[in-house]
Amino acid sequence: MESLVAINPKCKNNLEFKKMGSVKFGSTDVWFGLVELSQPNFDINNPKNDNYVLIKVKYFSCNYRDKSILLESYTSEKNENRLFFPFGSEFSAEIIKTGKNVKNLNVGDFVMPNCEYPNGLKPGIPSNYASLGWLKIHKSKIIKIPAYLSLEEAACFSLGSQTASSMIRRSGILKEGGNPVVFSARSATSIFIIRQLLIQGIKPICISTTSWKDYEKEYIYPCEVERLEDVSLQAMKRNITHVFDPFFDINIENAVNLLQIGGTYITCGLLNQHPLLTEKTPVENEPILRRALTMGVMKNISFIGNCLGTDADLQNAINLVEKSSVRPIIDKSYDVTQYLDFINRSFFNTNKIGKVPLIYH
Repeated sequence: MESLVAINPKCKNNLEFKKMGSVKFGSTDVWFGLVELSQPNFDINNPKNDNYVLIKVKYFSCNYRDKSILLESYTSEKNENRLFFPFGSEFSAEIIKTGKNVKNLNVGDFVMPNCEYPNGLKPGIPSNYASLGWLKIHKSKIIKIPAYLSLEEAACFSLGSQTASSMIRRSGILKEGGNPVVFSARSATSIFIIRQLLIQGIKPICISTTSWKDYEKEYIYPCEVERLEDVSLQAMKRNITHVFDPFFDINIENAVNLLQIGGTYITCGLLNQHPLLTEKTPVENEPILRRALTMGVMKNISFIGNCLGTDADLQNAINLVEKSSVRPIIDKSYDVTQYLDFINRSFFNTNKIGKVPLIYH
């Protein structure tokens, strides 16, 4: 099958890469291309494969974290002998072979990731190399795709929905109630949070610095998109109890200022994940974090860090989709031959909303 990879520039002539092209990651030109990869050997009689499956990717998509992981691999290892660098953390795939201890999954089943964390035999994301096309995955790290999710939607679901479900559960808002704010509302994880809160009867305040088209606002109806300054003017009257934030490095100070005394702040990541993708240094961000934490102490705020979610969080997210018929948002799908457009829209187009899958033949 043809697989999309980043190409080590010193090895461009070592394999027959197709339609090579580059994309700027900050100041770094990253080369991409397609390479033909045959089905790898998977010996079902080898005990090392007893708890694994061989899968063939049908769709894959990238998350924000993939941009920094890819750039780090590309810059730190391009002087090594690696020919190329696969990437991508979500997929839908068909099972091609199964090990002897795999009982609940069969050849021909379609599966998607289970990003269970911190529990499980292999906690976290199943693979950072979904673009490779052929993957050997532990049986505990995949689940069958529900009948009401398409292969396209399934490749854009697990990480964001599992994280959102975990953040909502751990915030305590479902038991305590409250008036929540979701920062960076246009980000993929924030949209999952907003929609899951709405399904469960909680209407959050959605803060965004980007203009939304009318049809985009329908995705989070009846919520409205608000500017930070508008929320700030009314924060004392609104009694903000919870803040959900995907990017603490740009939002934490504003979030803490909005929260009432005894409020809860929960975050799952940061925007500037790689030094080559930002002009700011950690030292420059230190005063912001210092002010935020100082205010947090004065206001008795609970700070919660969240990484992914449990198996139960993923199942809850699946159940909410079944209950509500609210599908994952697909911004735009690309054929594998449109790989440069896919890279640019996945990582650098601020106007996209939802996820961007790539189709493998």
